[in-house]
Order: sequence, then structure tokens, then C-alpha cells
Amino acid sequence: SKFEQKVNEAPSSVTIVTSHDISRFGYRTLADILRSVPGFYVTYDRNYSYVGVRGFGRPGDYNSRVLLLIDGHRTNDNIYNQAMIGTEFVLDVDLIERVEIIRGPGSSLYGSNAFFGVINIITRRGRDLKGAEVSGEAGSFDSYKGRVSYGNRYGGGTEVIASASAYDSKGDRLYFPEYDPANPAADPRATNGGYTDNSDYDRSQNLFSTVAFGDFTLQGAYASRTKGIPTGAFQTDFNDPRSKTRDIRSYADLKYERGLSARTDLTIRLFYDYYHFEGDYSYLTSSNLLNKDLATGNWVGSEVRVVTRIGEQHRLIAGAEYQASFRENQANFDIDPYTSYLDDRRRSRIMAAYLQDEVTFSKSLILNAGVRYDDYSTFGGTTNPRLALIAMPGQKSTVKLLYG
Repeated sequence: SKFEQKVNEAPSSVTIVTSHDISRFGYRTLADILRSVPGFYVTYDRNYSYVGVRGFGRPGDYNSRVLLLIDGHRTNDNIYNQAMIGTEFVLDVDLIERVEIIRGPGSSLYGSNAFFGVINIITRRGRDLKGAEVSGEAGSFDSYKGRVSYGNRYGGGTEVIASASAYDSKGDRLYFPEYDPANPAADPRATNGGYTDNSDYDRSQNLFSTVAFGDFTLQGAYASRTKGIPTGAFQTDFNDPRSKTRDIRSYADLKYERGLSARTDLTIRLFYDYYHFEGDYSYLTSSNLLNKDLATGNWVGSEVRVVTRIGEQHRLIAGAEYQASFRENQANFDIDPYTSYLDDRRRSRIMAAYLQDEVTFSKSLILNAGVRYDDYSTFGGTTNPRLALIAMPGQKSTVKLLYG
């Protein structure tokens, strides 16, 4: 509901994974975390990880039906609307305080992508570190990772956390019978006995920082990941390390939070986001060319939100959002000889307003009703409602009837 509340009072089925859980079970990516959540499952094609929810995971969906937030900041990009959950995720999992998984449609408050669920990641604060922190890892397939972090809380309410990490893995030696010449049905371009060497590599770097001072919080993140494609995807040459993808994701988010009174809180958020994708696809053995796939997005936005209590029964939340994408570019071409297949340049904007009322009839009965309207420059408007009746007949039992 965009404000803190008890899990049993939230208008959804909620799961929380804490930093203790992450450490205890050794989760190394957000994909690992989501794989452990009931009703969620993760698939991996040796390039990206994809999350399915409640048995539904449409191939090629880029996780576009799940909204992924970091401290309330939307991380889905403006090109594919994808939520990155593997080593390409913008945040190091060691900086996660907890992950809140909210199932079901949340578009009445969050708009686009919040169809199967909303995942909000709460990051660690400077007070959680109280100084410097250094970690290192080594694993199979020549895999290494290092991280340096610093955080502290100072007088006057100023709090700082900054972190840098790097990961490098040579990757596994994989066998695919589809590329084994001994297989009568093998691909005619099959090489190396169906084995792929040195093409499952994974290299990533992450930077993250949060500075809080008074009512203001400034947060920034940067991530770059290069991943080899060992599977011969898109009919590329098998066992060619030149086939790879690179993702760069960054953002800056400035948030102002202030209590206007004992019953009313105001939040204002301004943000800037950047996303760049670059794919190299080798077809040298068949047609002697290298194909390049590019996508670049820049967007800015803002949100104003007010939460207020009216009497003892009503808690209202009202807000408005604006997002302007001033670059949504995609291109695809062969390098030599140069042949262009796509050169698309677009802009778009989204304006939205939402309202939700939480009505408390008694300690054991709550009604939650909300609606959101979005106006897209690309196709027009859409209205999304949500209703929730929450009953707590006993101290250890909760019944929720949800519609969205």
C-alpha cells in the first residue's frame, strides 16, 4: 500500500525474505531468492533468468509482468519493461536488508508491470554497517567475487552507505547433444563434439550508494554485466565466445519525506534512469558476419504521494506520477558488410493518478479499495481497480478476499 503495515493487514498474500535468510541459505542472486518463494519459479537460458508466478511464465516475456522496486524505485526499464533478477541485477544481494514479495495485481497503486506481483527490495542502511565491510568469494568454474562497502550514521541525522563489487566467472564446460556430430539429428554446423568451451563466461560490476540527510534521501546505482551465450541461440555459431550480451543499468533517485502533521505524511520523489543493451551475435561460419543488436533508454520522472488518516476508520493514500522517456532507441545491423534491419527512435510519456482508502471497521475486519488511472501517450488511458476484504477471526488466522 506504499506505507508500512502489518503483513496480515496488507491487501495481498505477502512473503518476506530477510538478510538472515539470504546469508543462511547462500543466495547469490535475486533469482536464487525468488526461486525459494512459494508460488514463484525461475528458469535460466544461460543468458538471463526469468521468473514465473503461480504456474504462468510466458516464454520471452522479459519478466515484464512483475514490478521490481529498490526502496520504492522502479527498476523495470523503458525498452523491454524487464525486471532483471540474475547477475545483471543492479544491486548486490549482500546489500539487501529484506525482500518483500507481494503477490497478485498491484496496478491500482503501481501501474504498469504490477500484474503478477510487486517485489520491493529494502536495502541496508549506514547504521547496519557501522564502518567498513570487505568480502570475497571463490567457486567452481574459476568464479571470483569481491566487495568493499562502507556505511555509518553521523550526528545531525546524516547516514551514508557506499559499496562497490565485481564478479567474474569463466563458466561451465557444457554439452549439447544437438551439436554433437555423432547425433544423426545434430545441427549441420555442429563443432567440438557438442561441447562449448570458454563461452559461458559472466562478468559484472556494481556500484551503489545512499545518502540520507534530514528529510532527503539520495540514492544512486550502476551495474554492468557481460554474458557469453553458450547455447547457439538465434542460430548463432555454436561454441563461439564472440556471441555475448551486455547490459548497463543505472539510476539516481532523490526522495523527500516529511510528516505534515501527526496524521499526514508527504513524499516527493524525483528520478533519472538509464538502460543500455548491446548484443553481439556471430554467424561467421555460415555467412561470415557479425550481427549487432542495440537498445538505449533514458527517462526521468516524479511522484507526489500523501498518506493521511481521517478519523479512526479511514487511512487515505493519494498520489500522482509522471514519467517522460526521451530516448527509446533500438537498432539491429550486420557489421561487415553493413546491413541495417532496424533503426527505431521513439519518445513517450506516462501520467497517472491513484487513490486508495483503507477502512478499519474493527480490529478483525478491514476493507481496502483503490483505483488508478494511467494515460499513455502511445495508446491512451487505462483504469485499474482493486478491492480487498481482510478478516482476522483469530490471533493466528487471516482470511483475505482479493480482487484486482
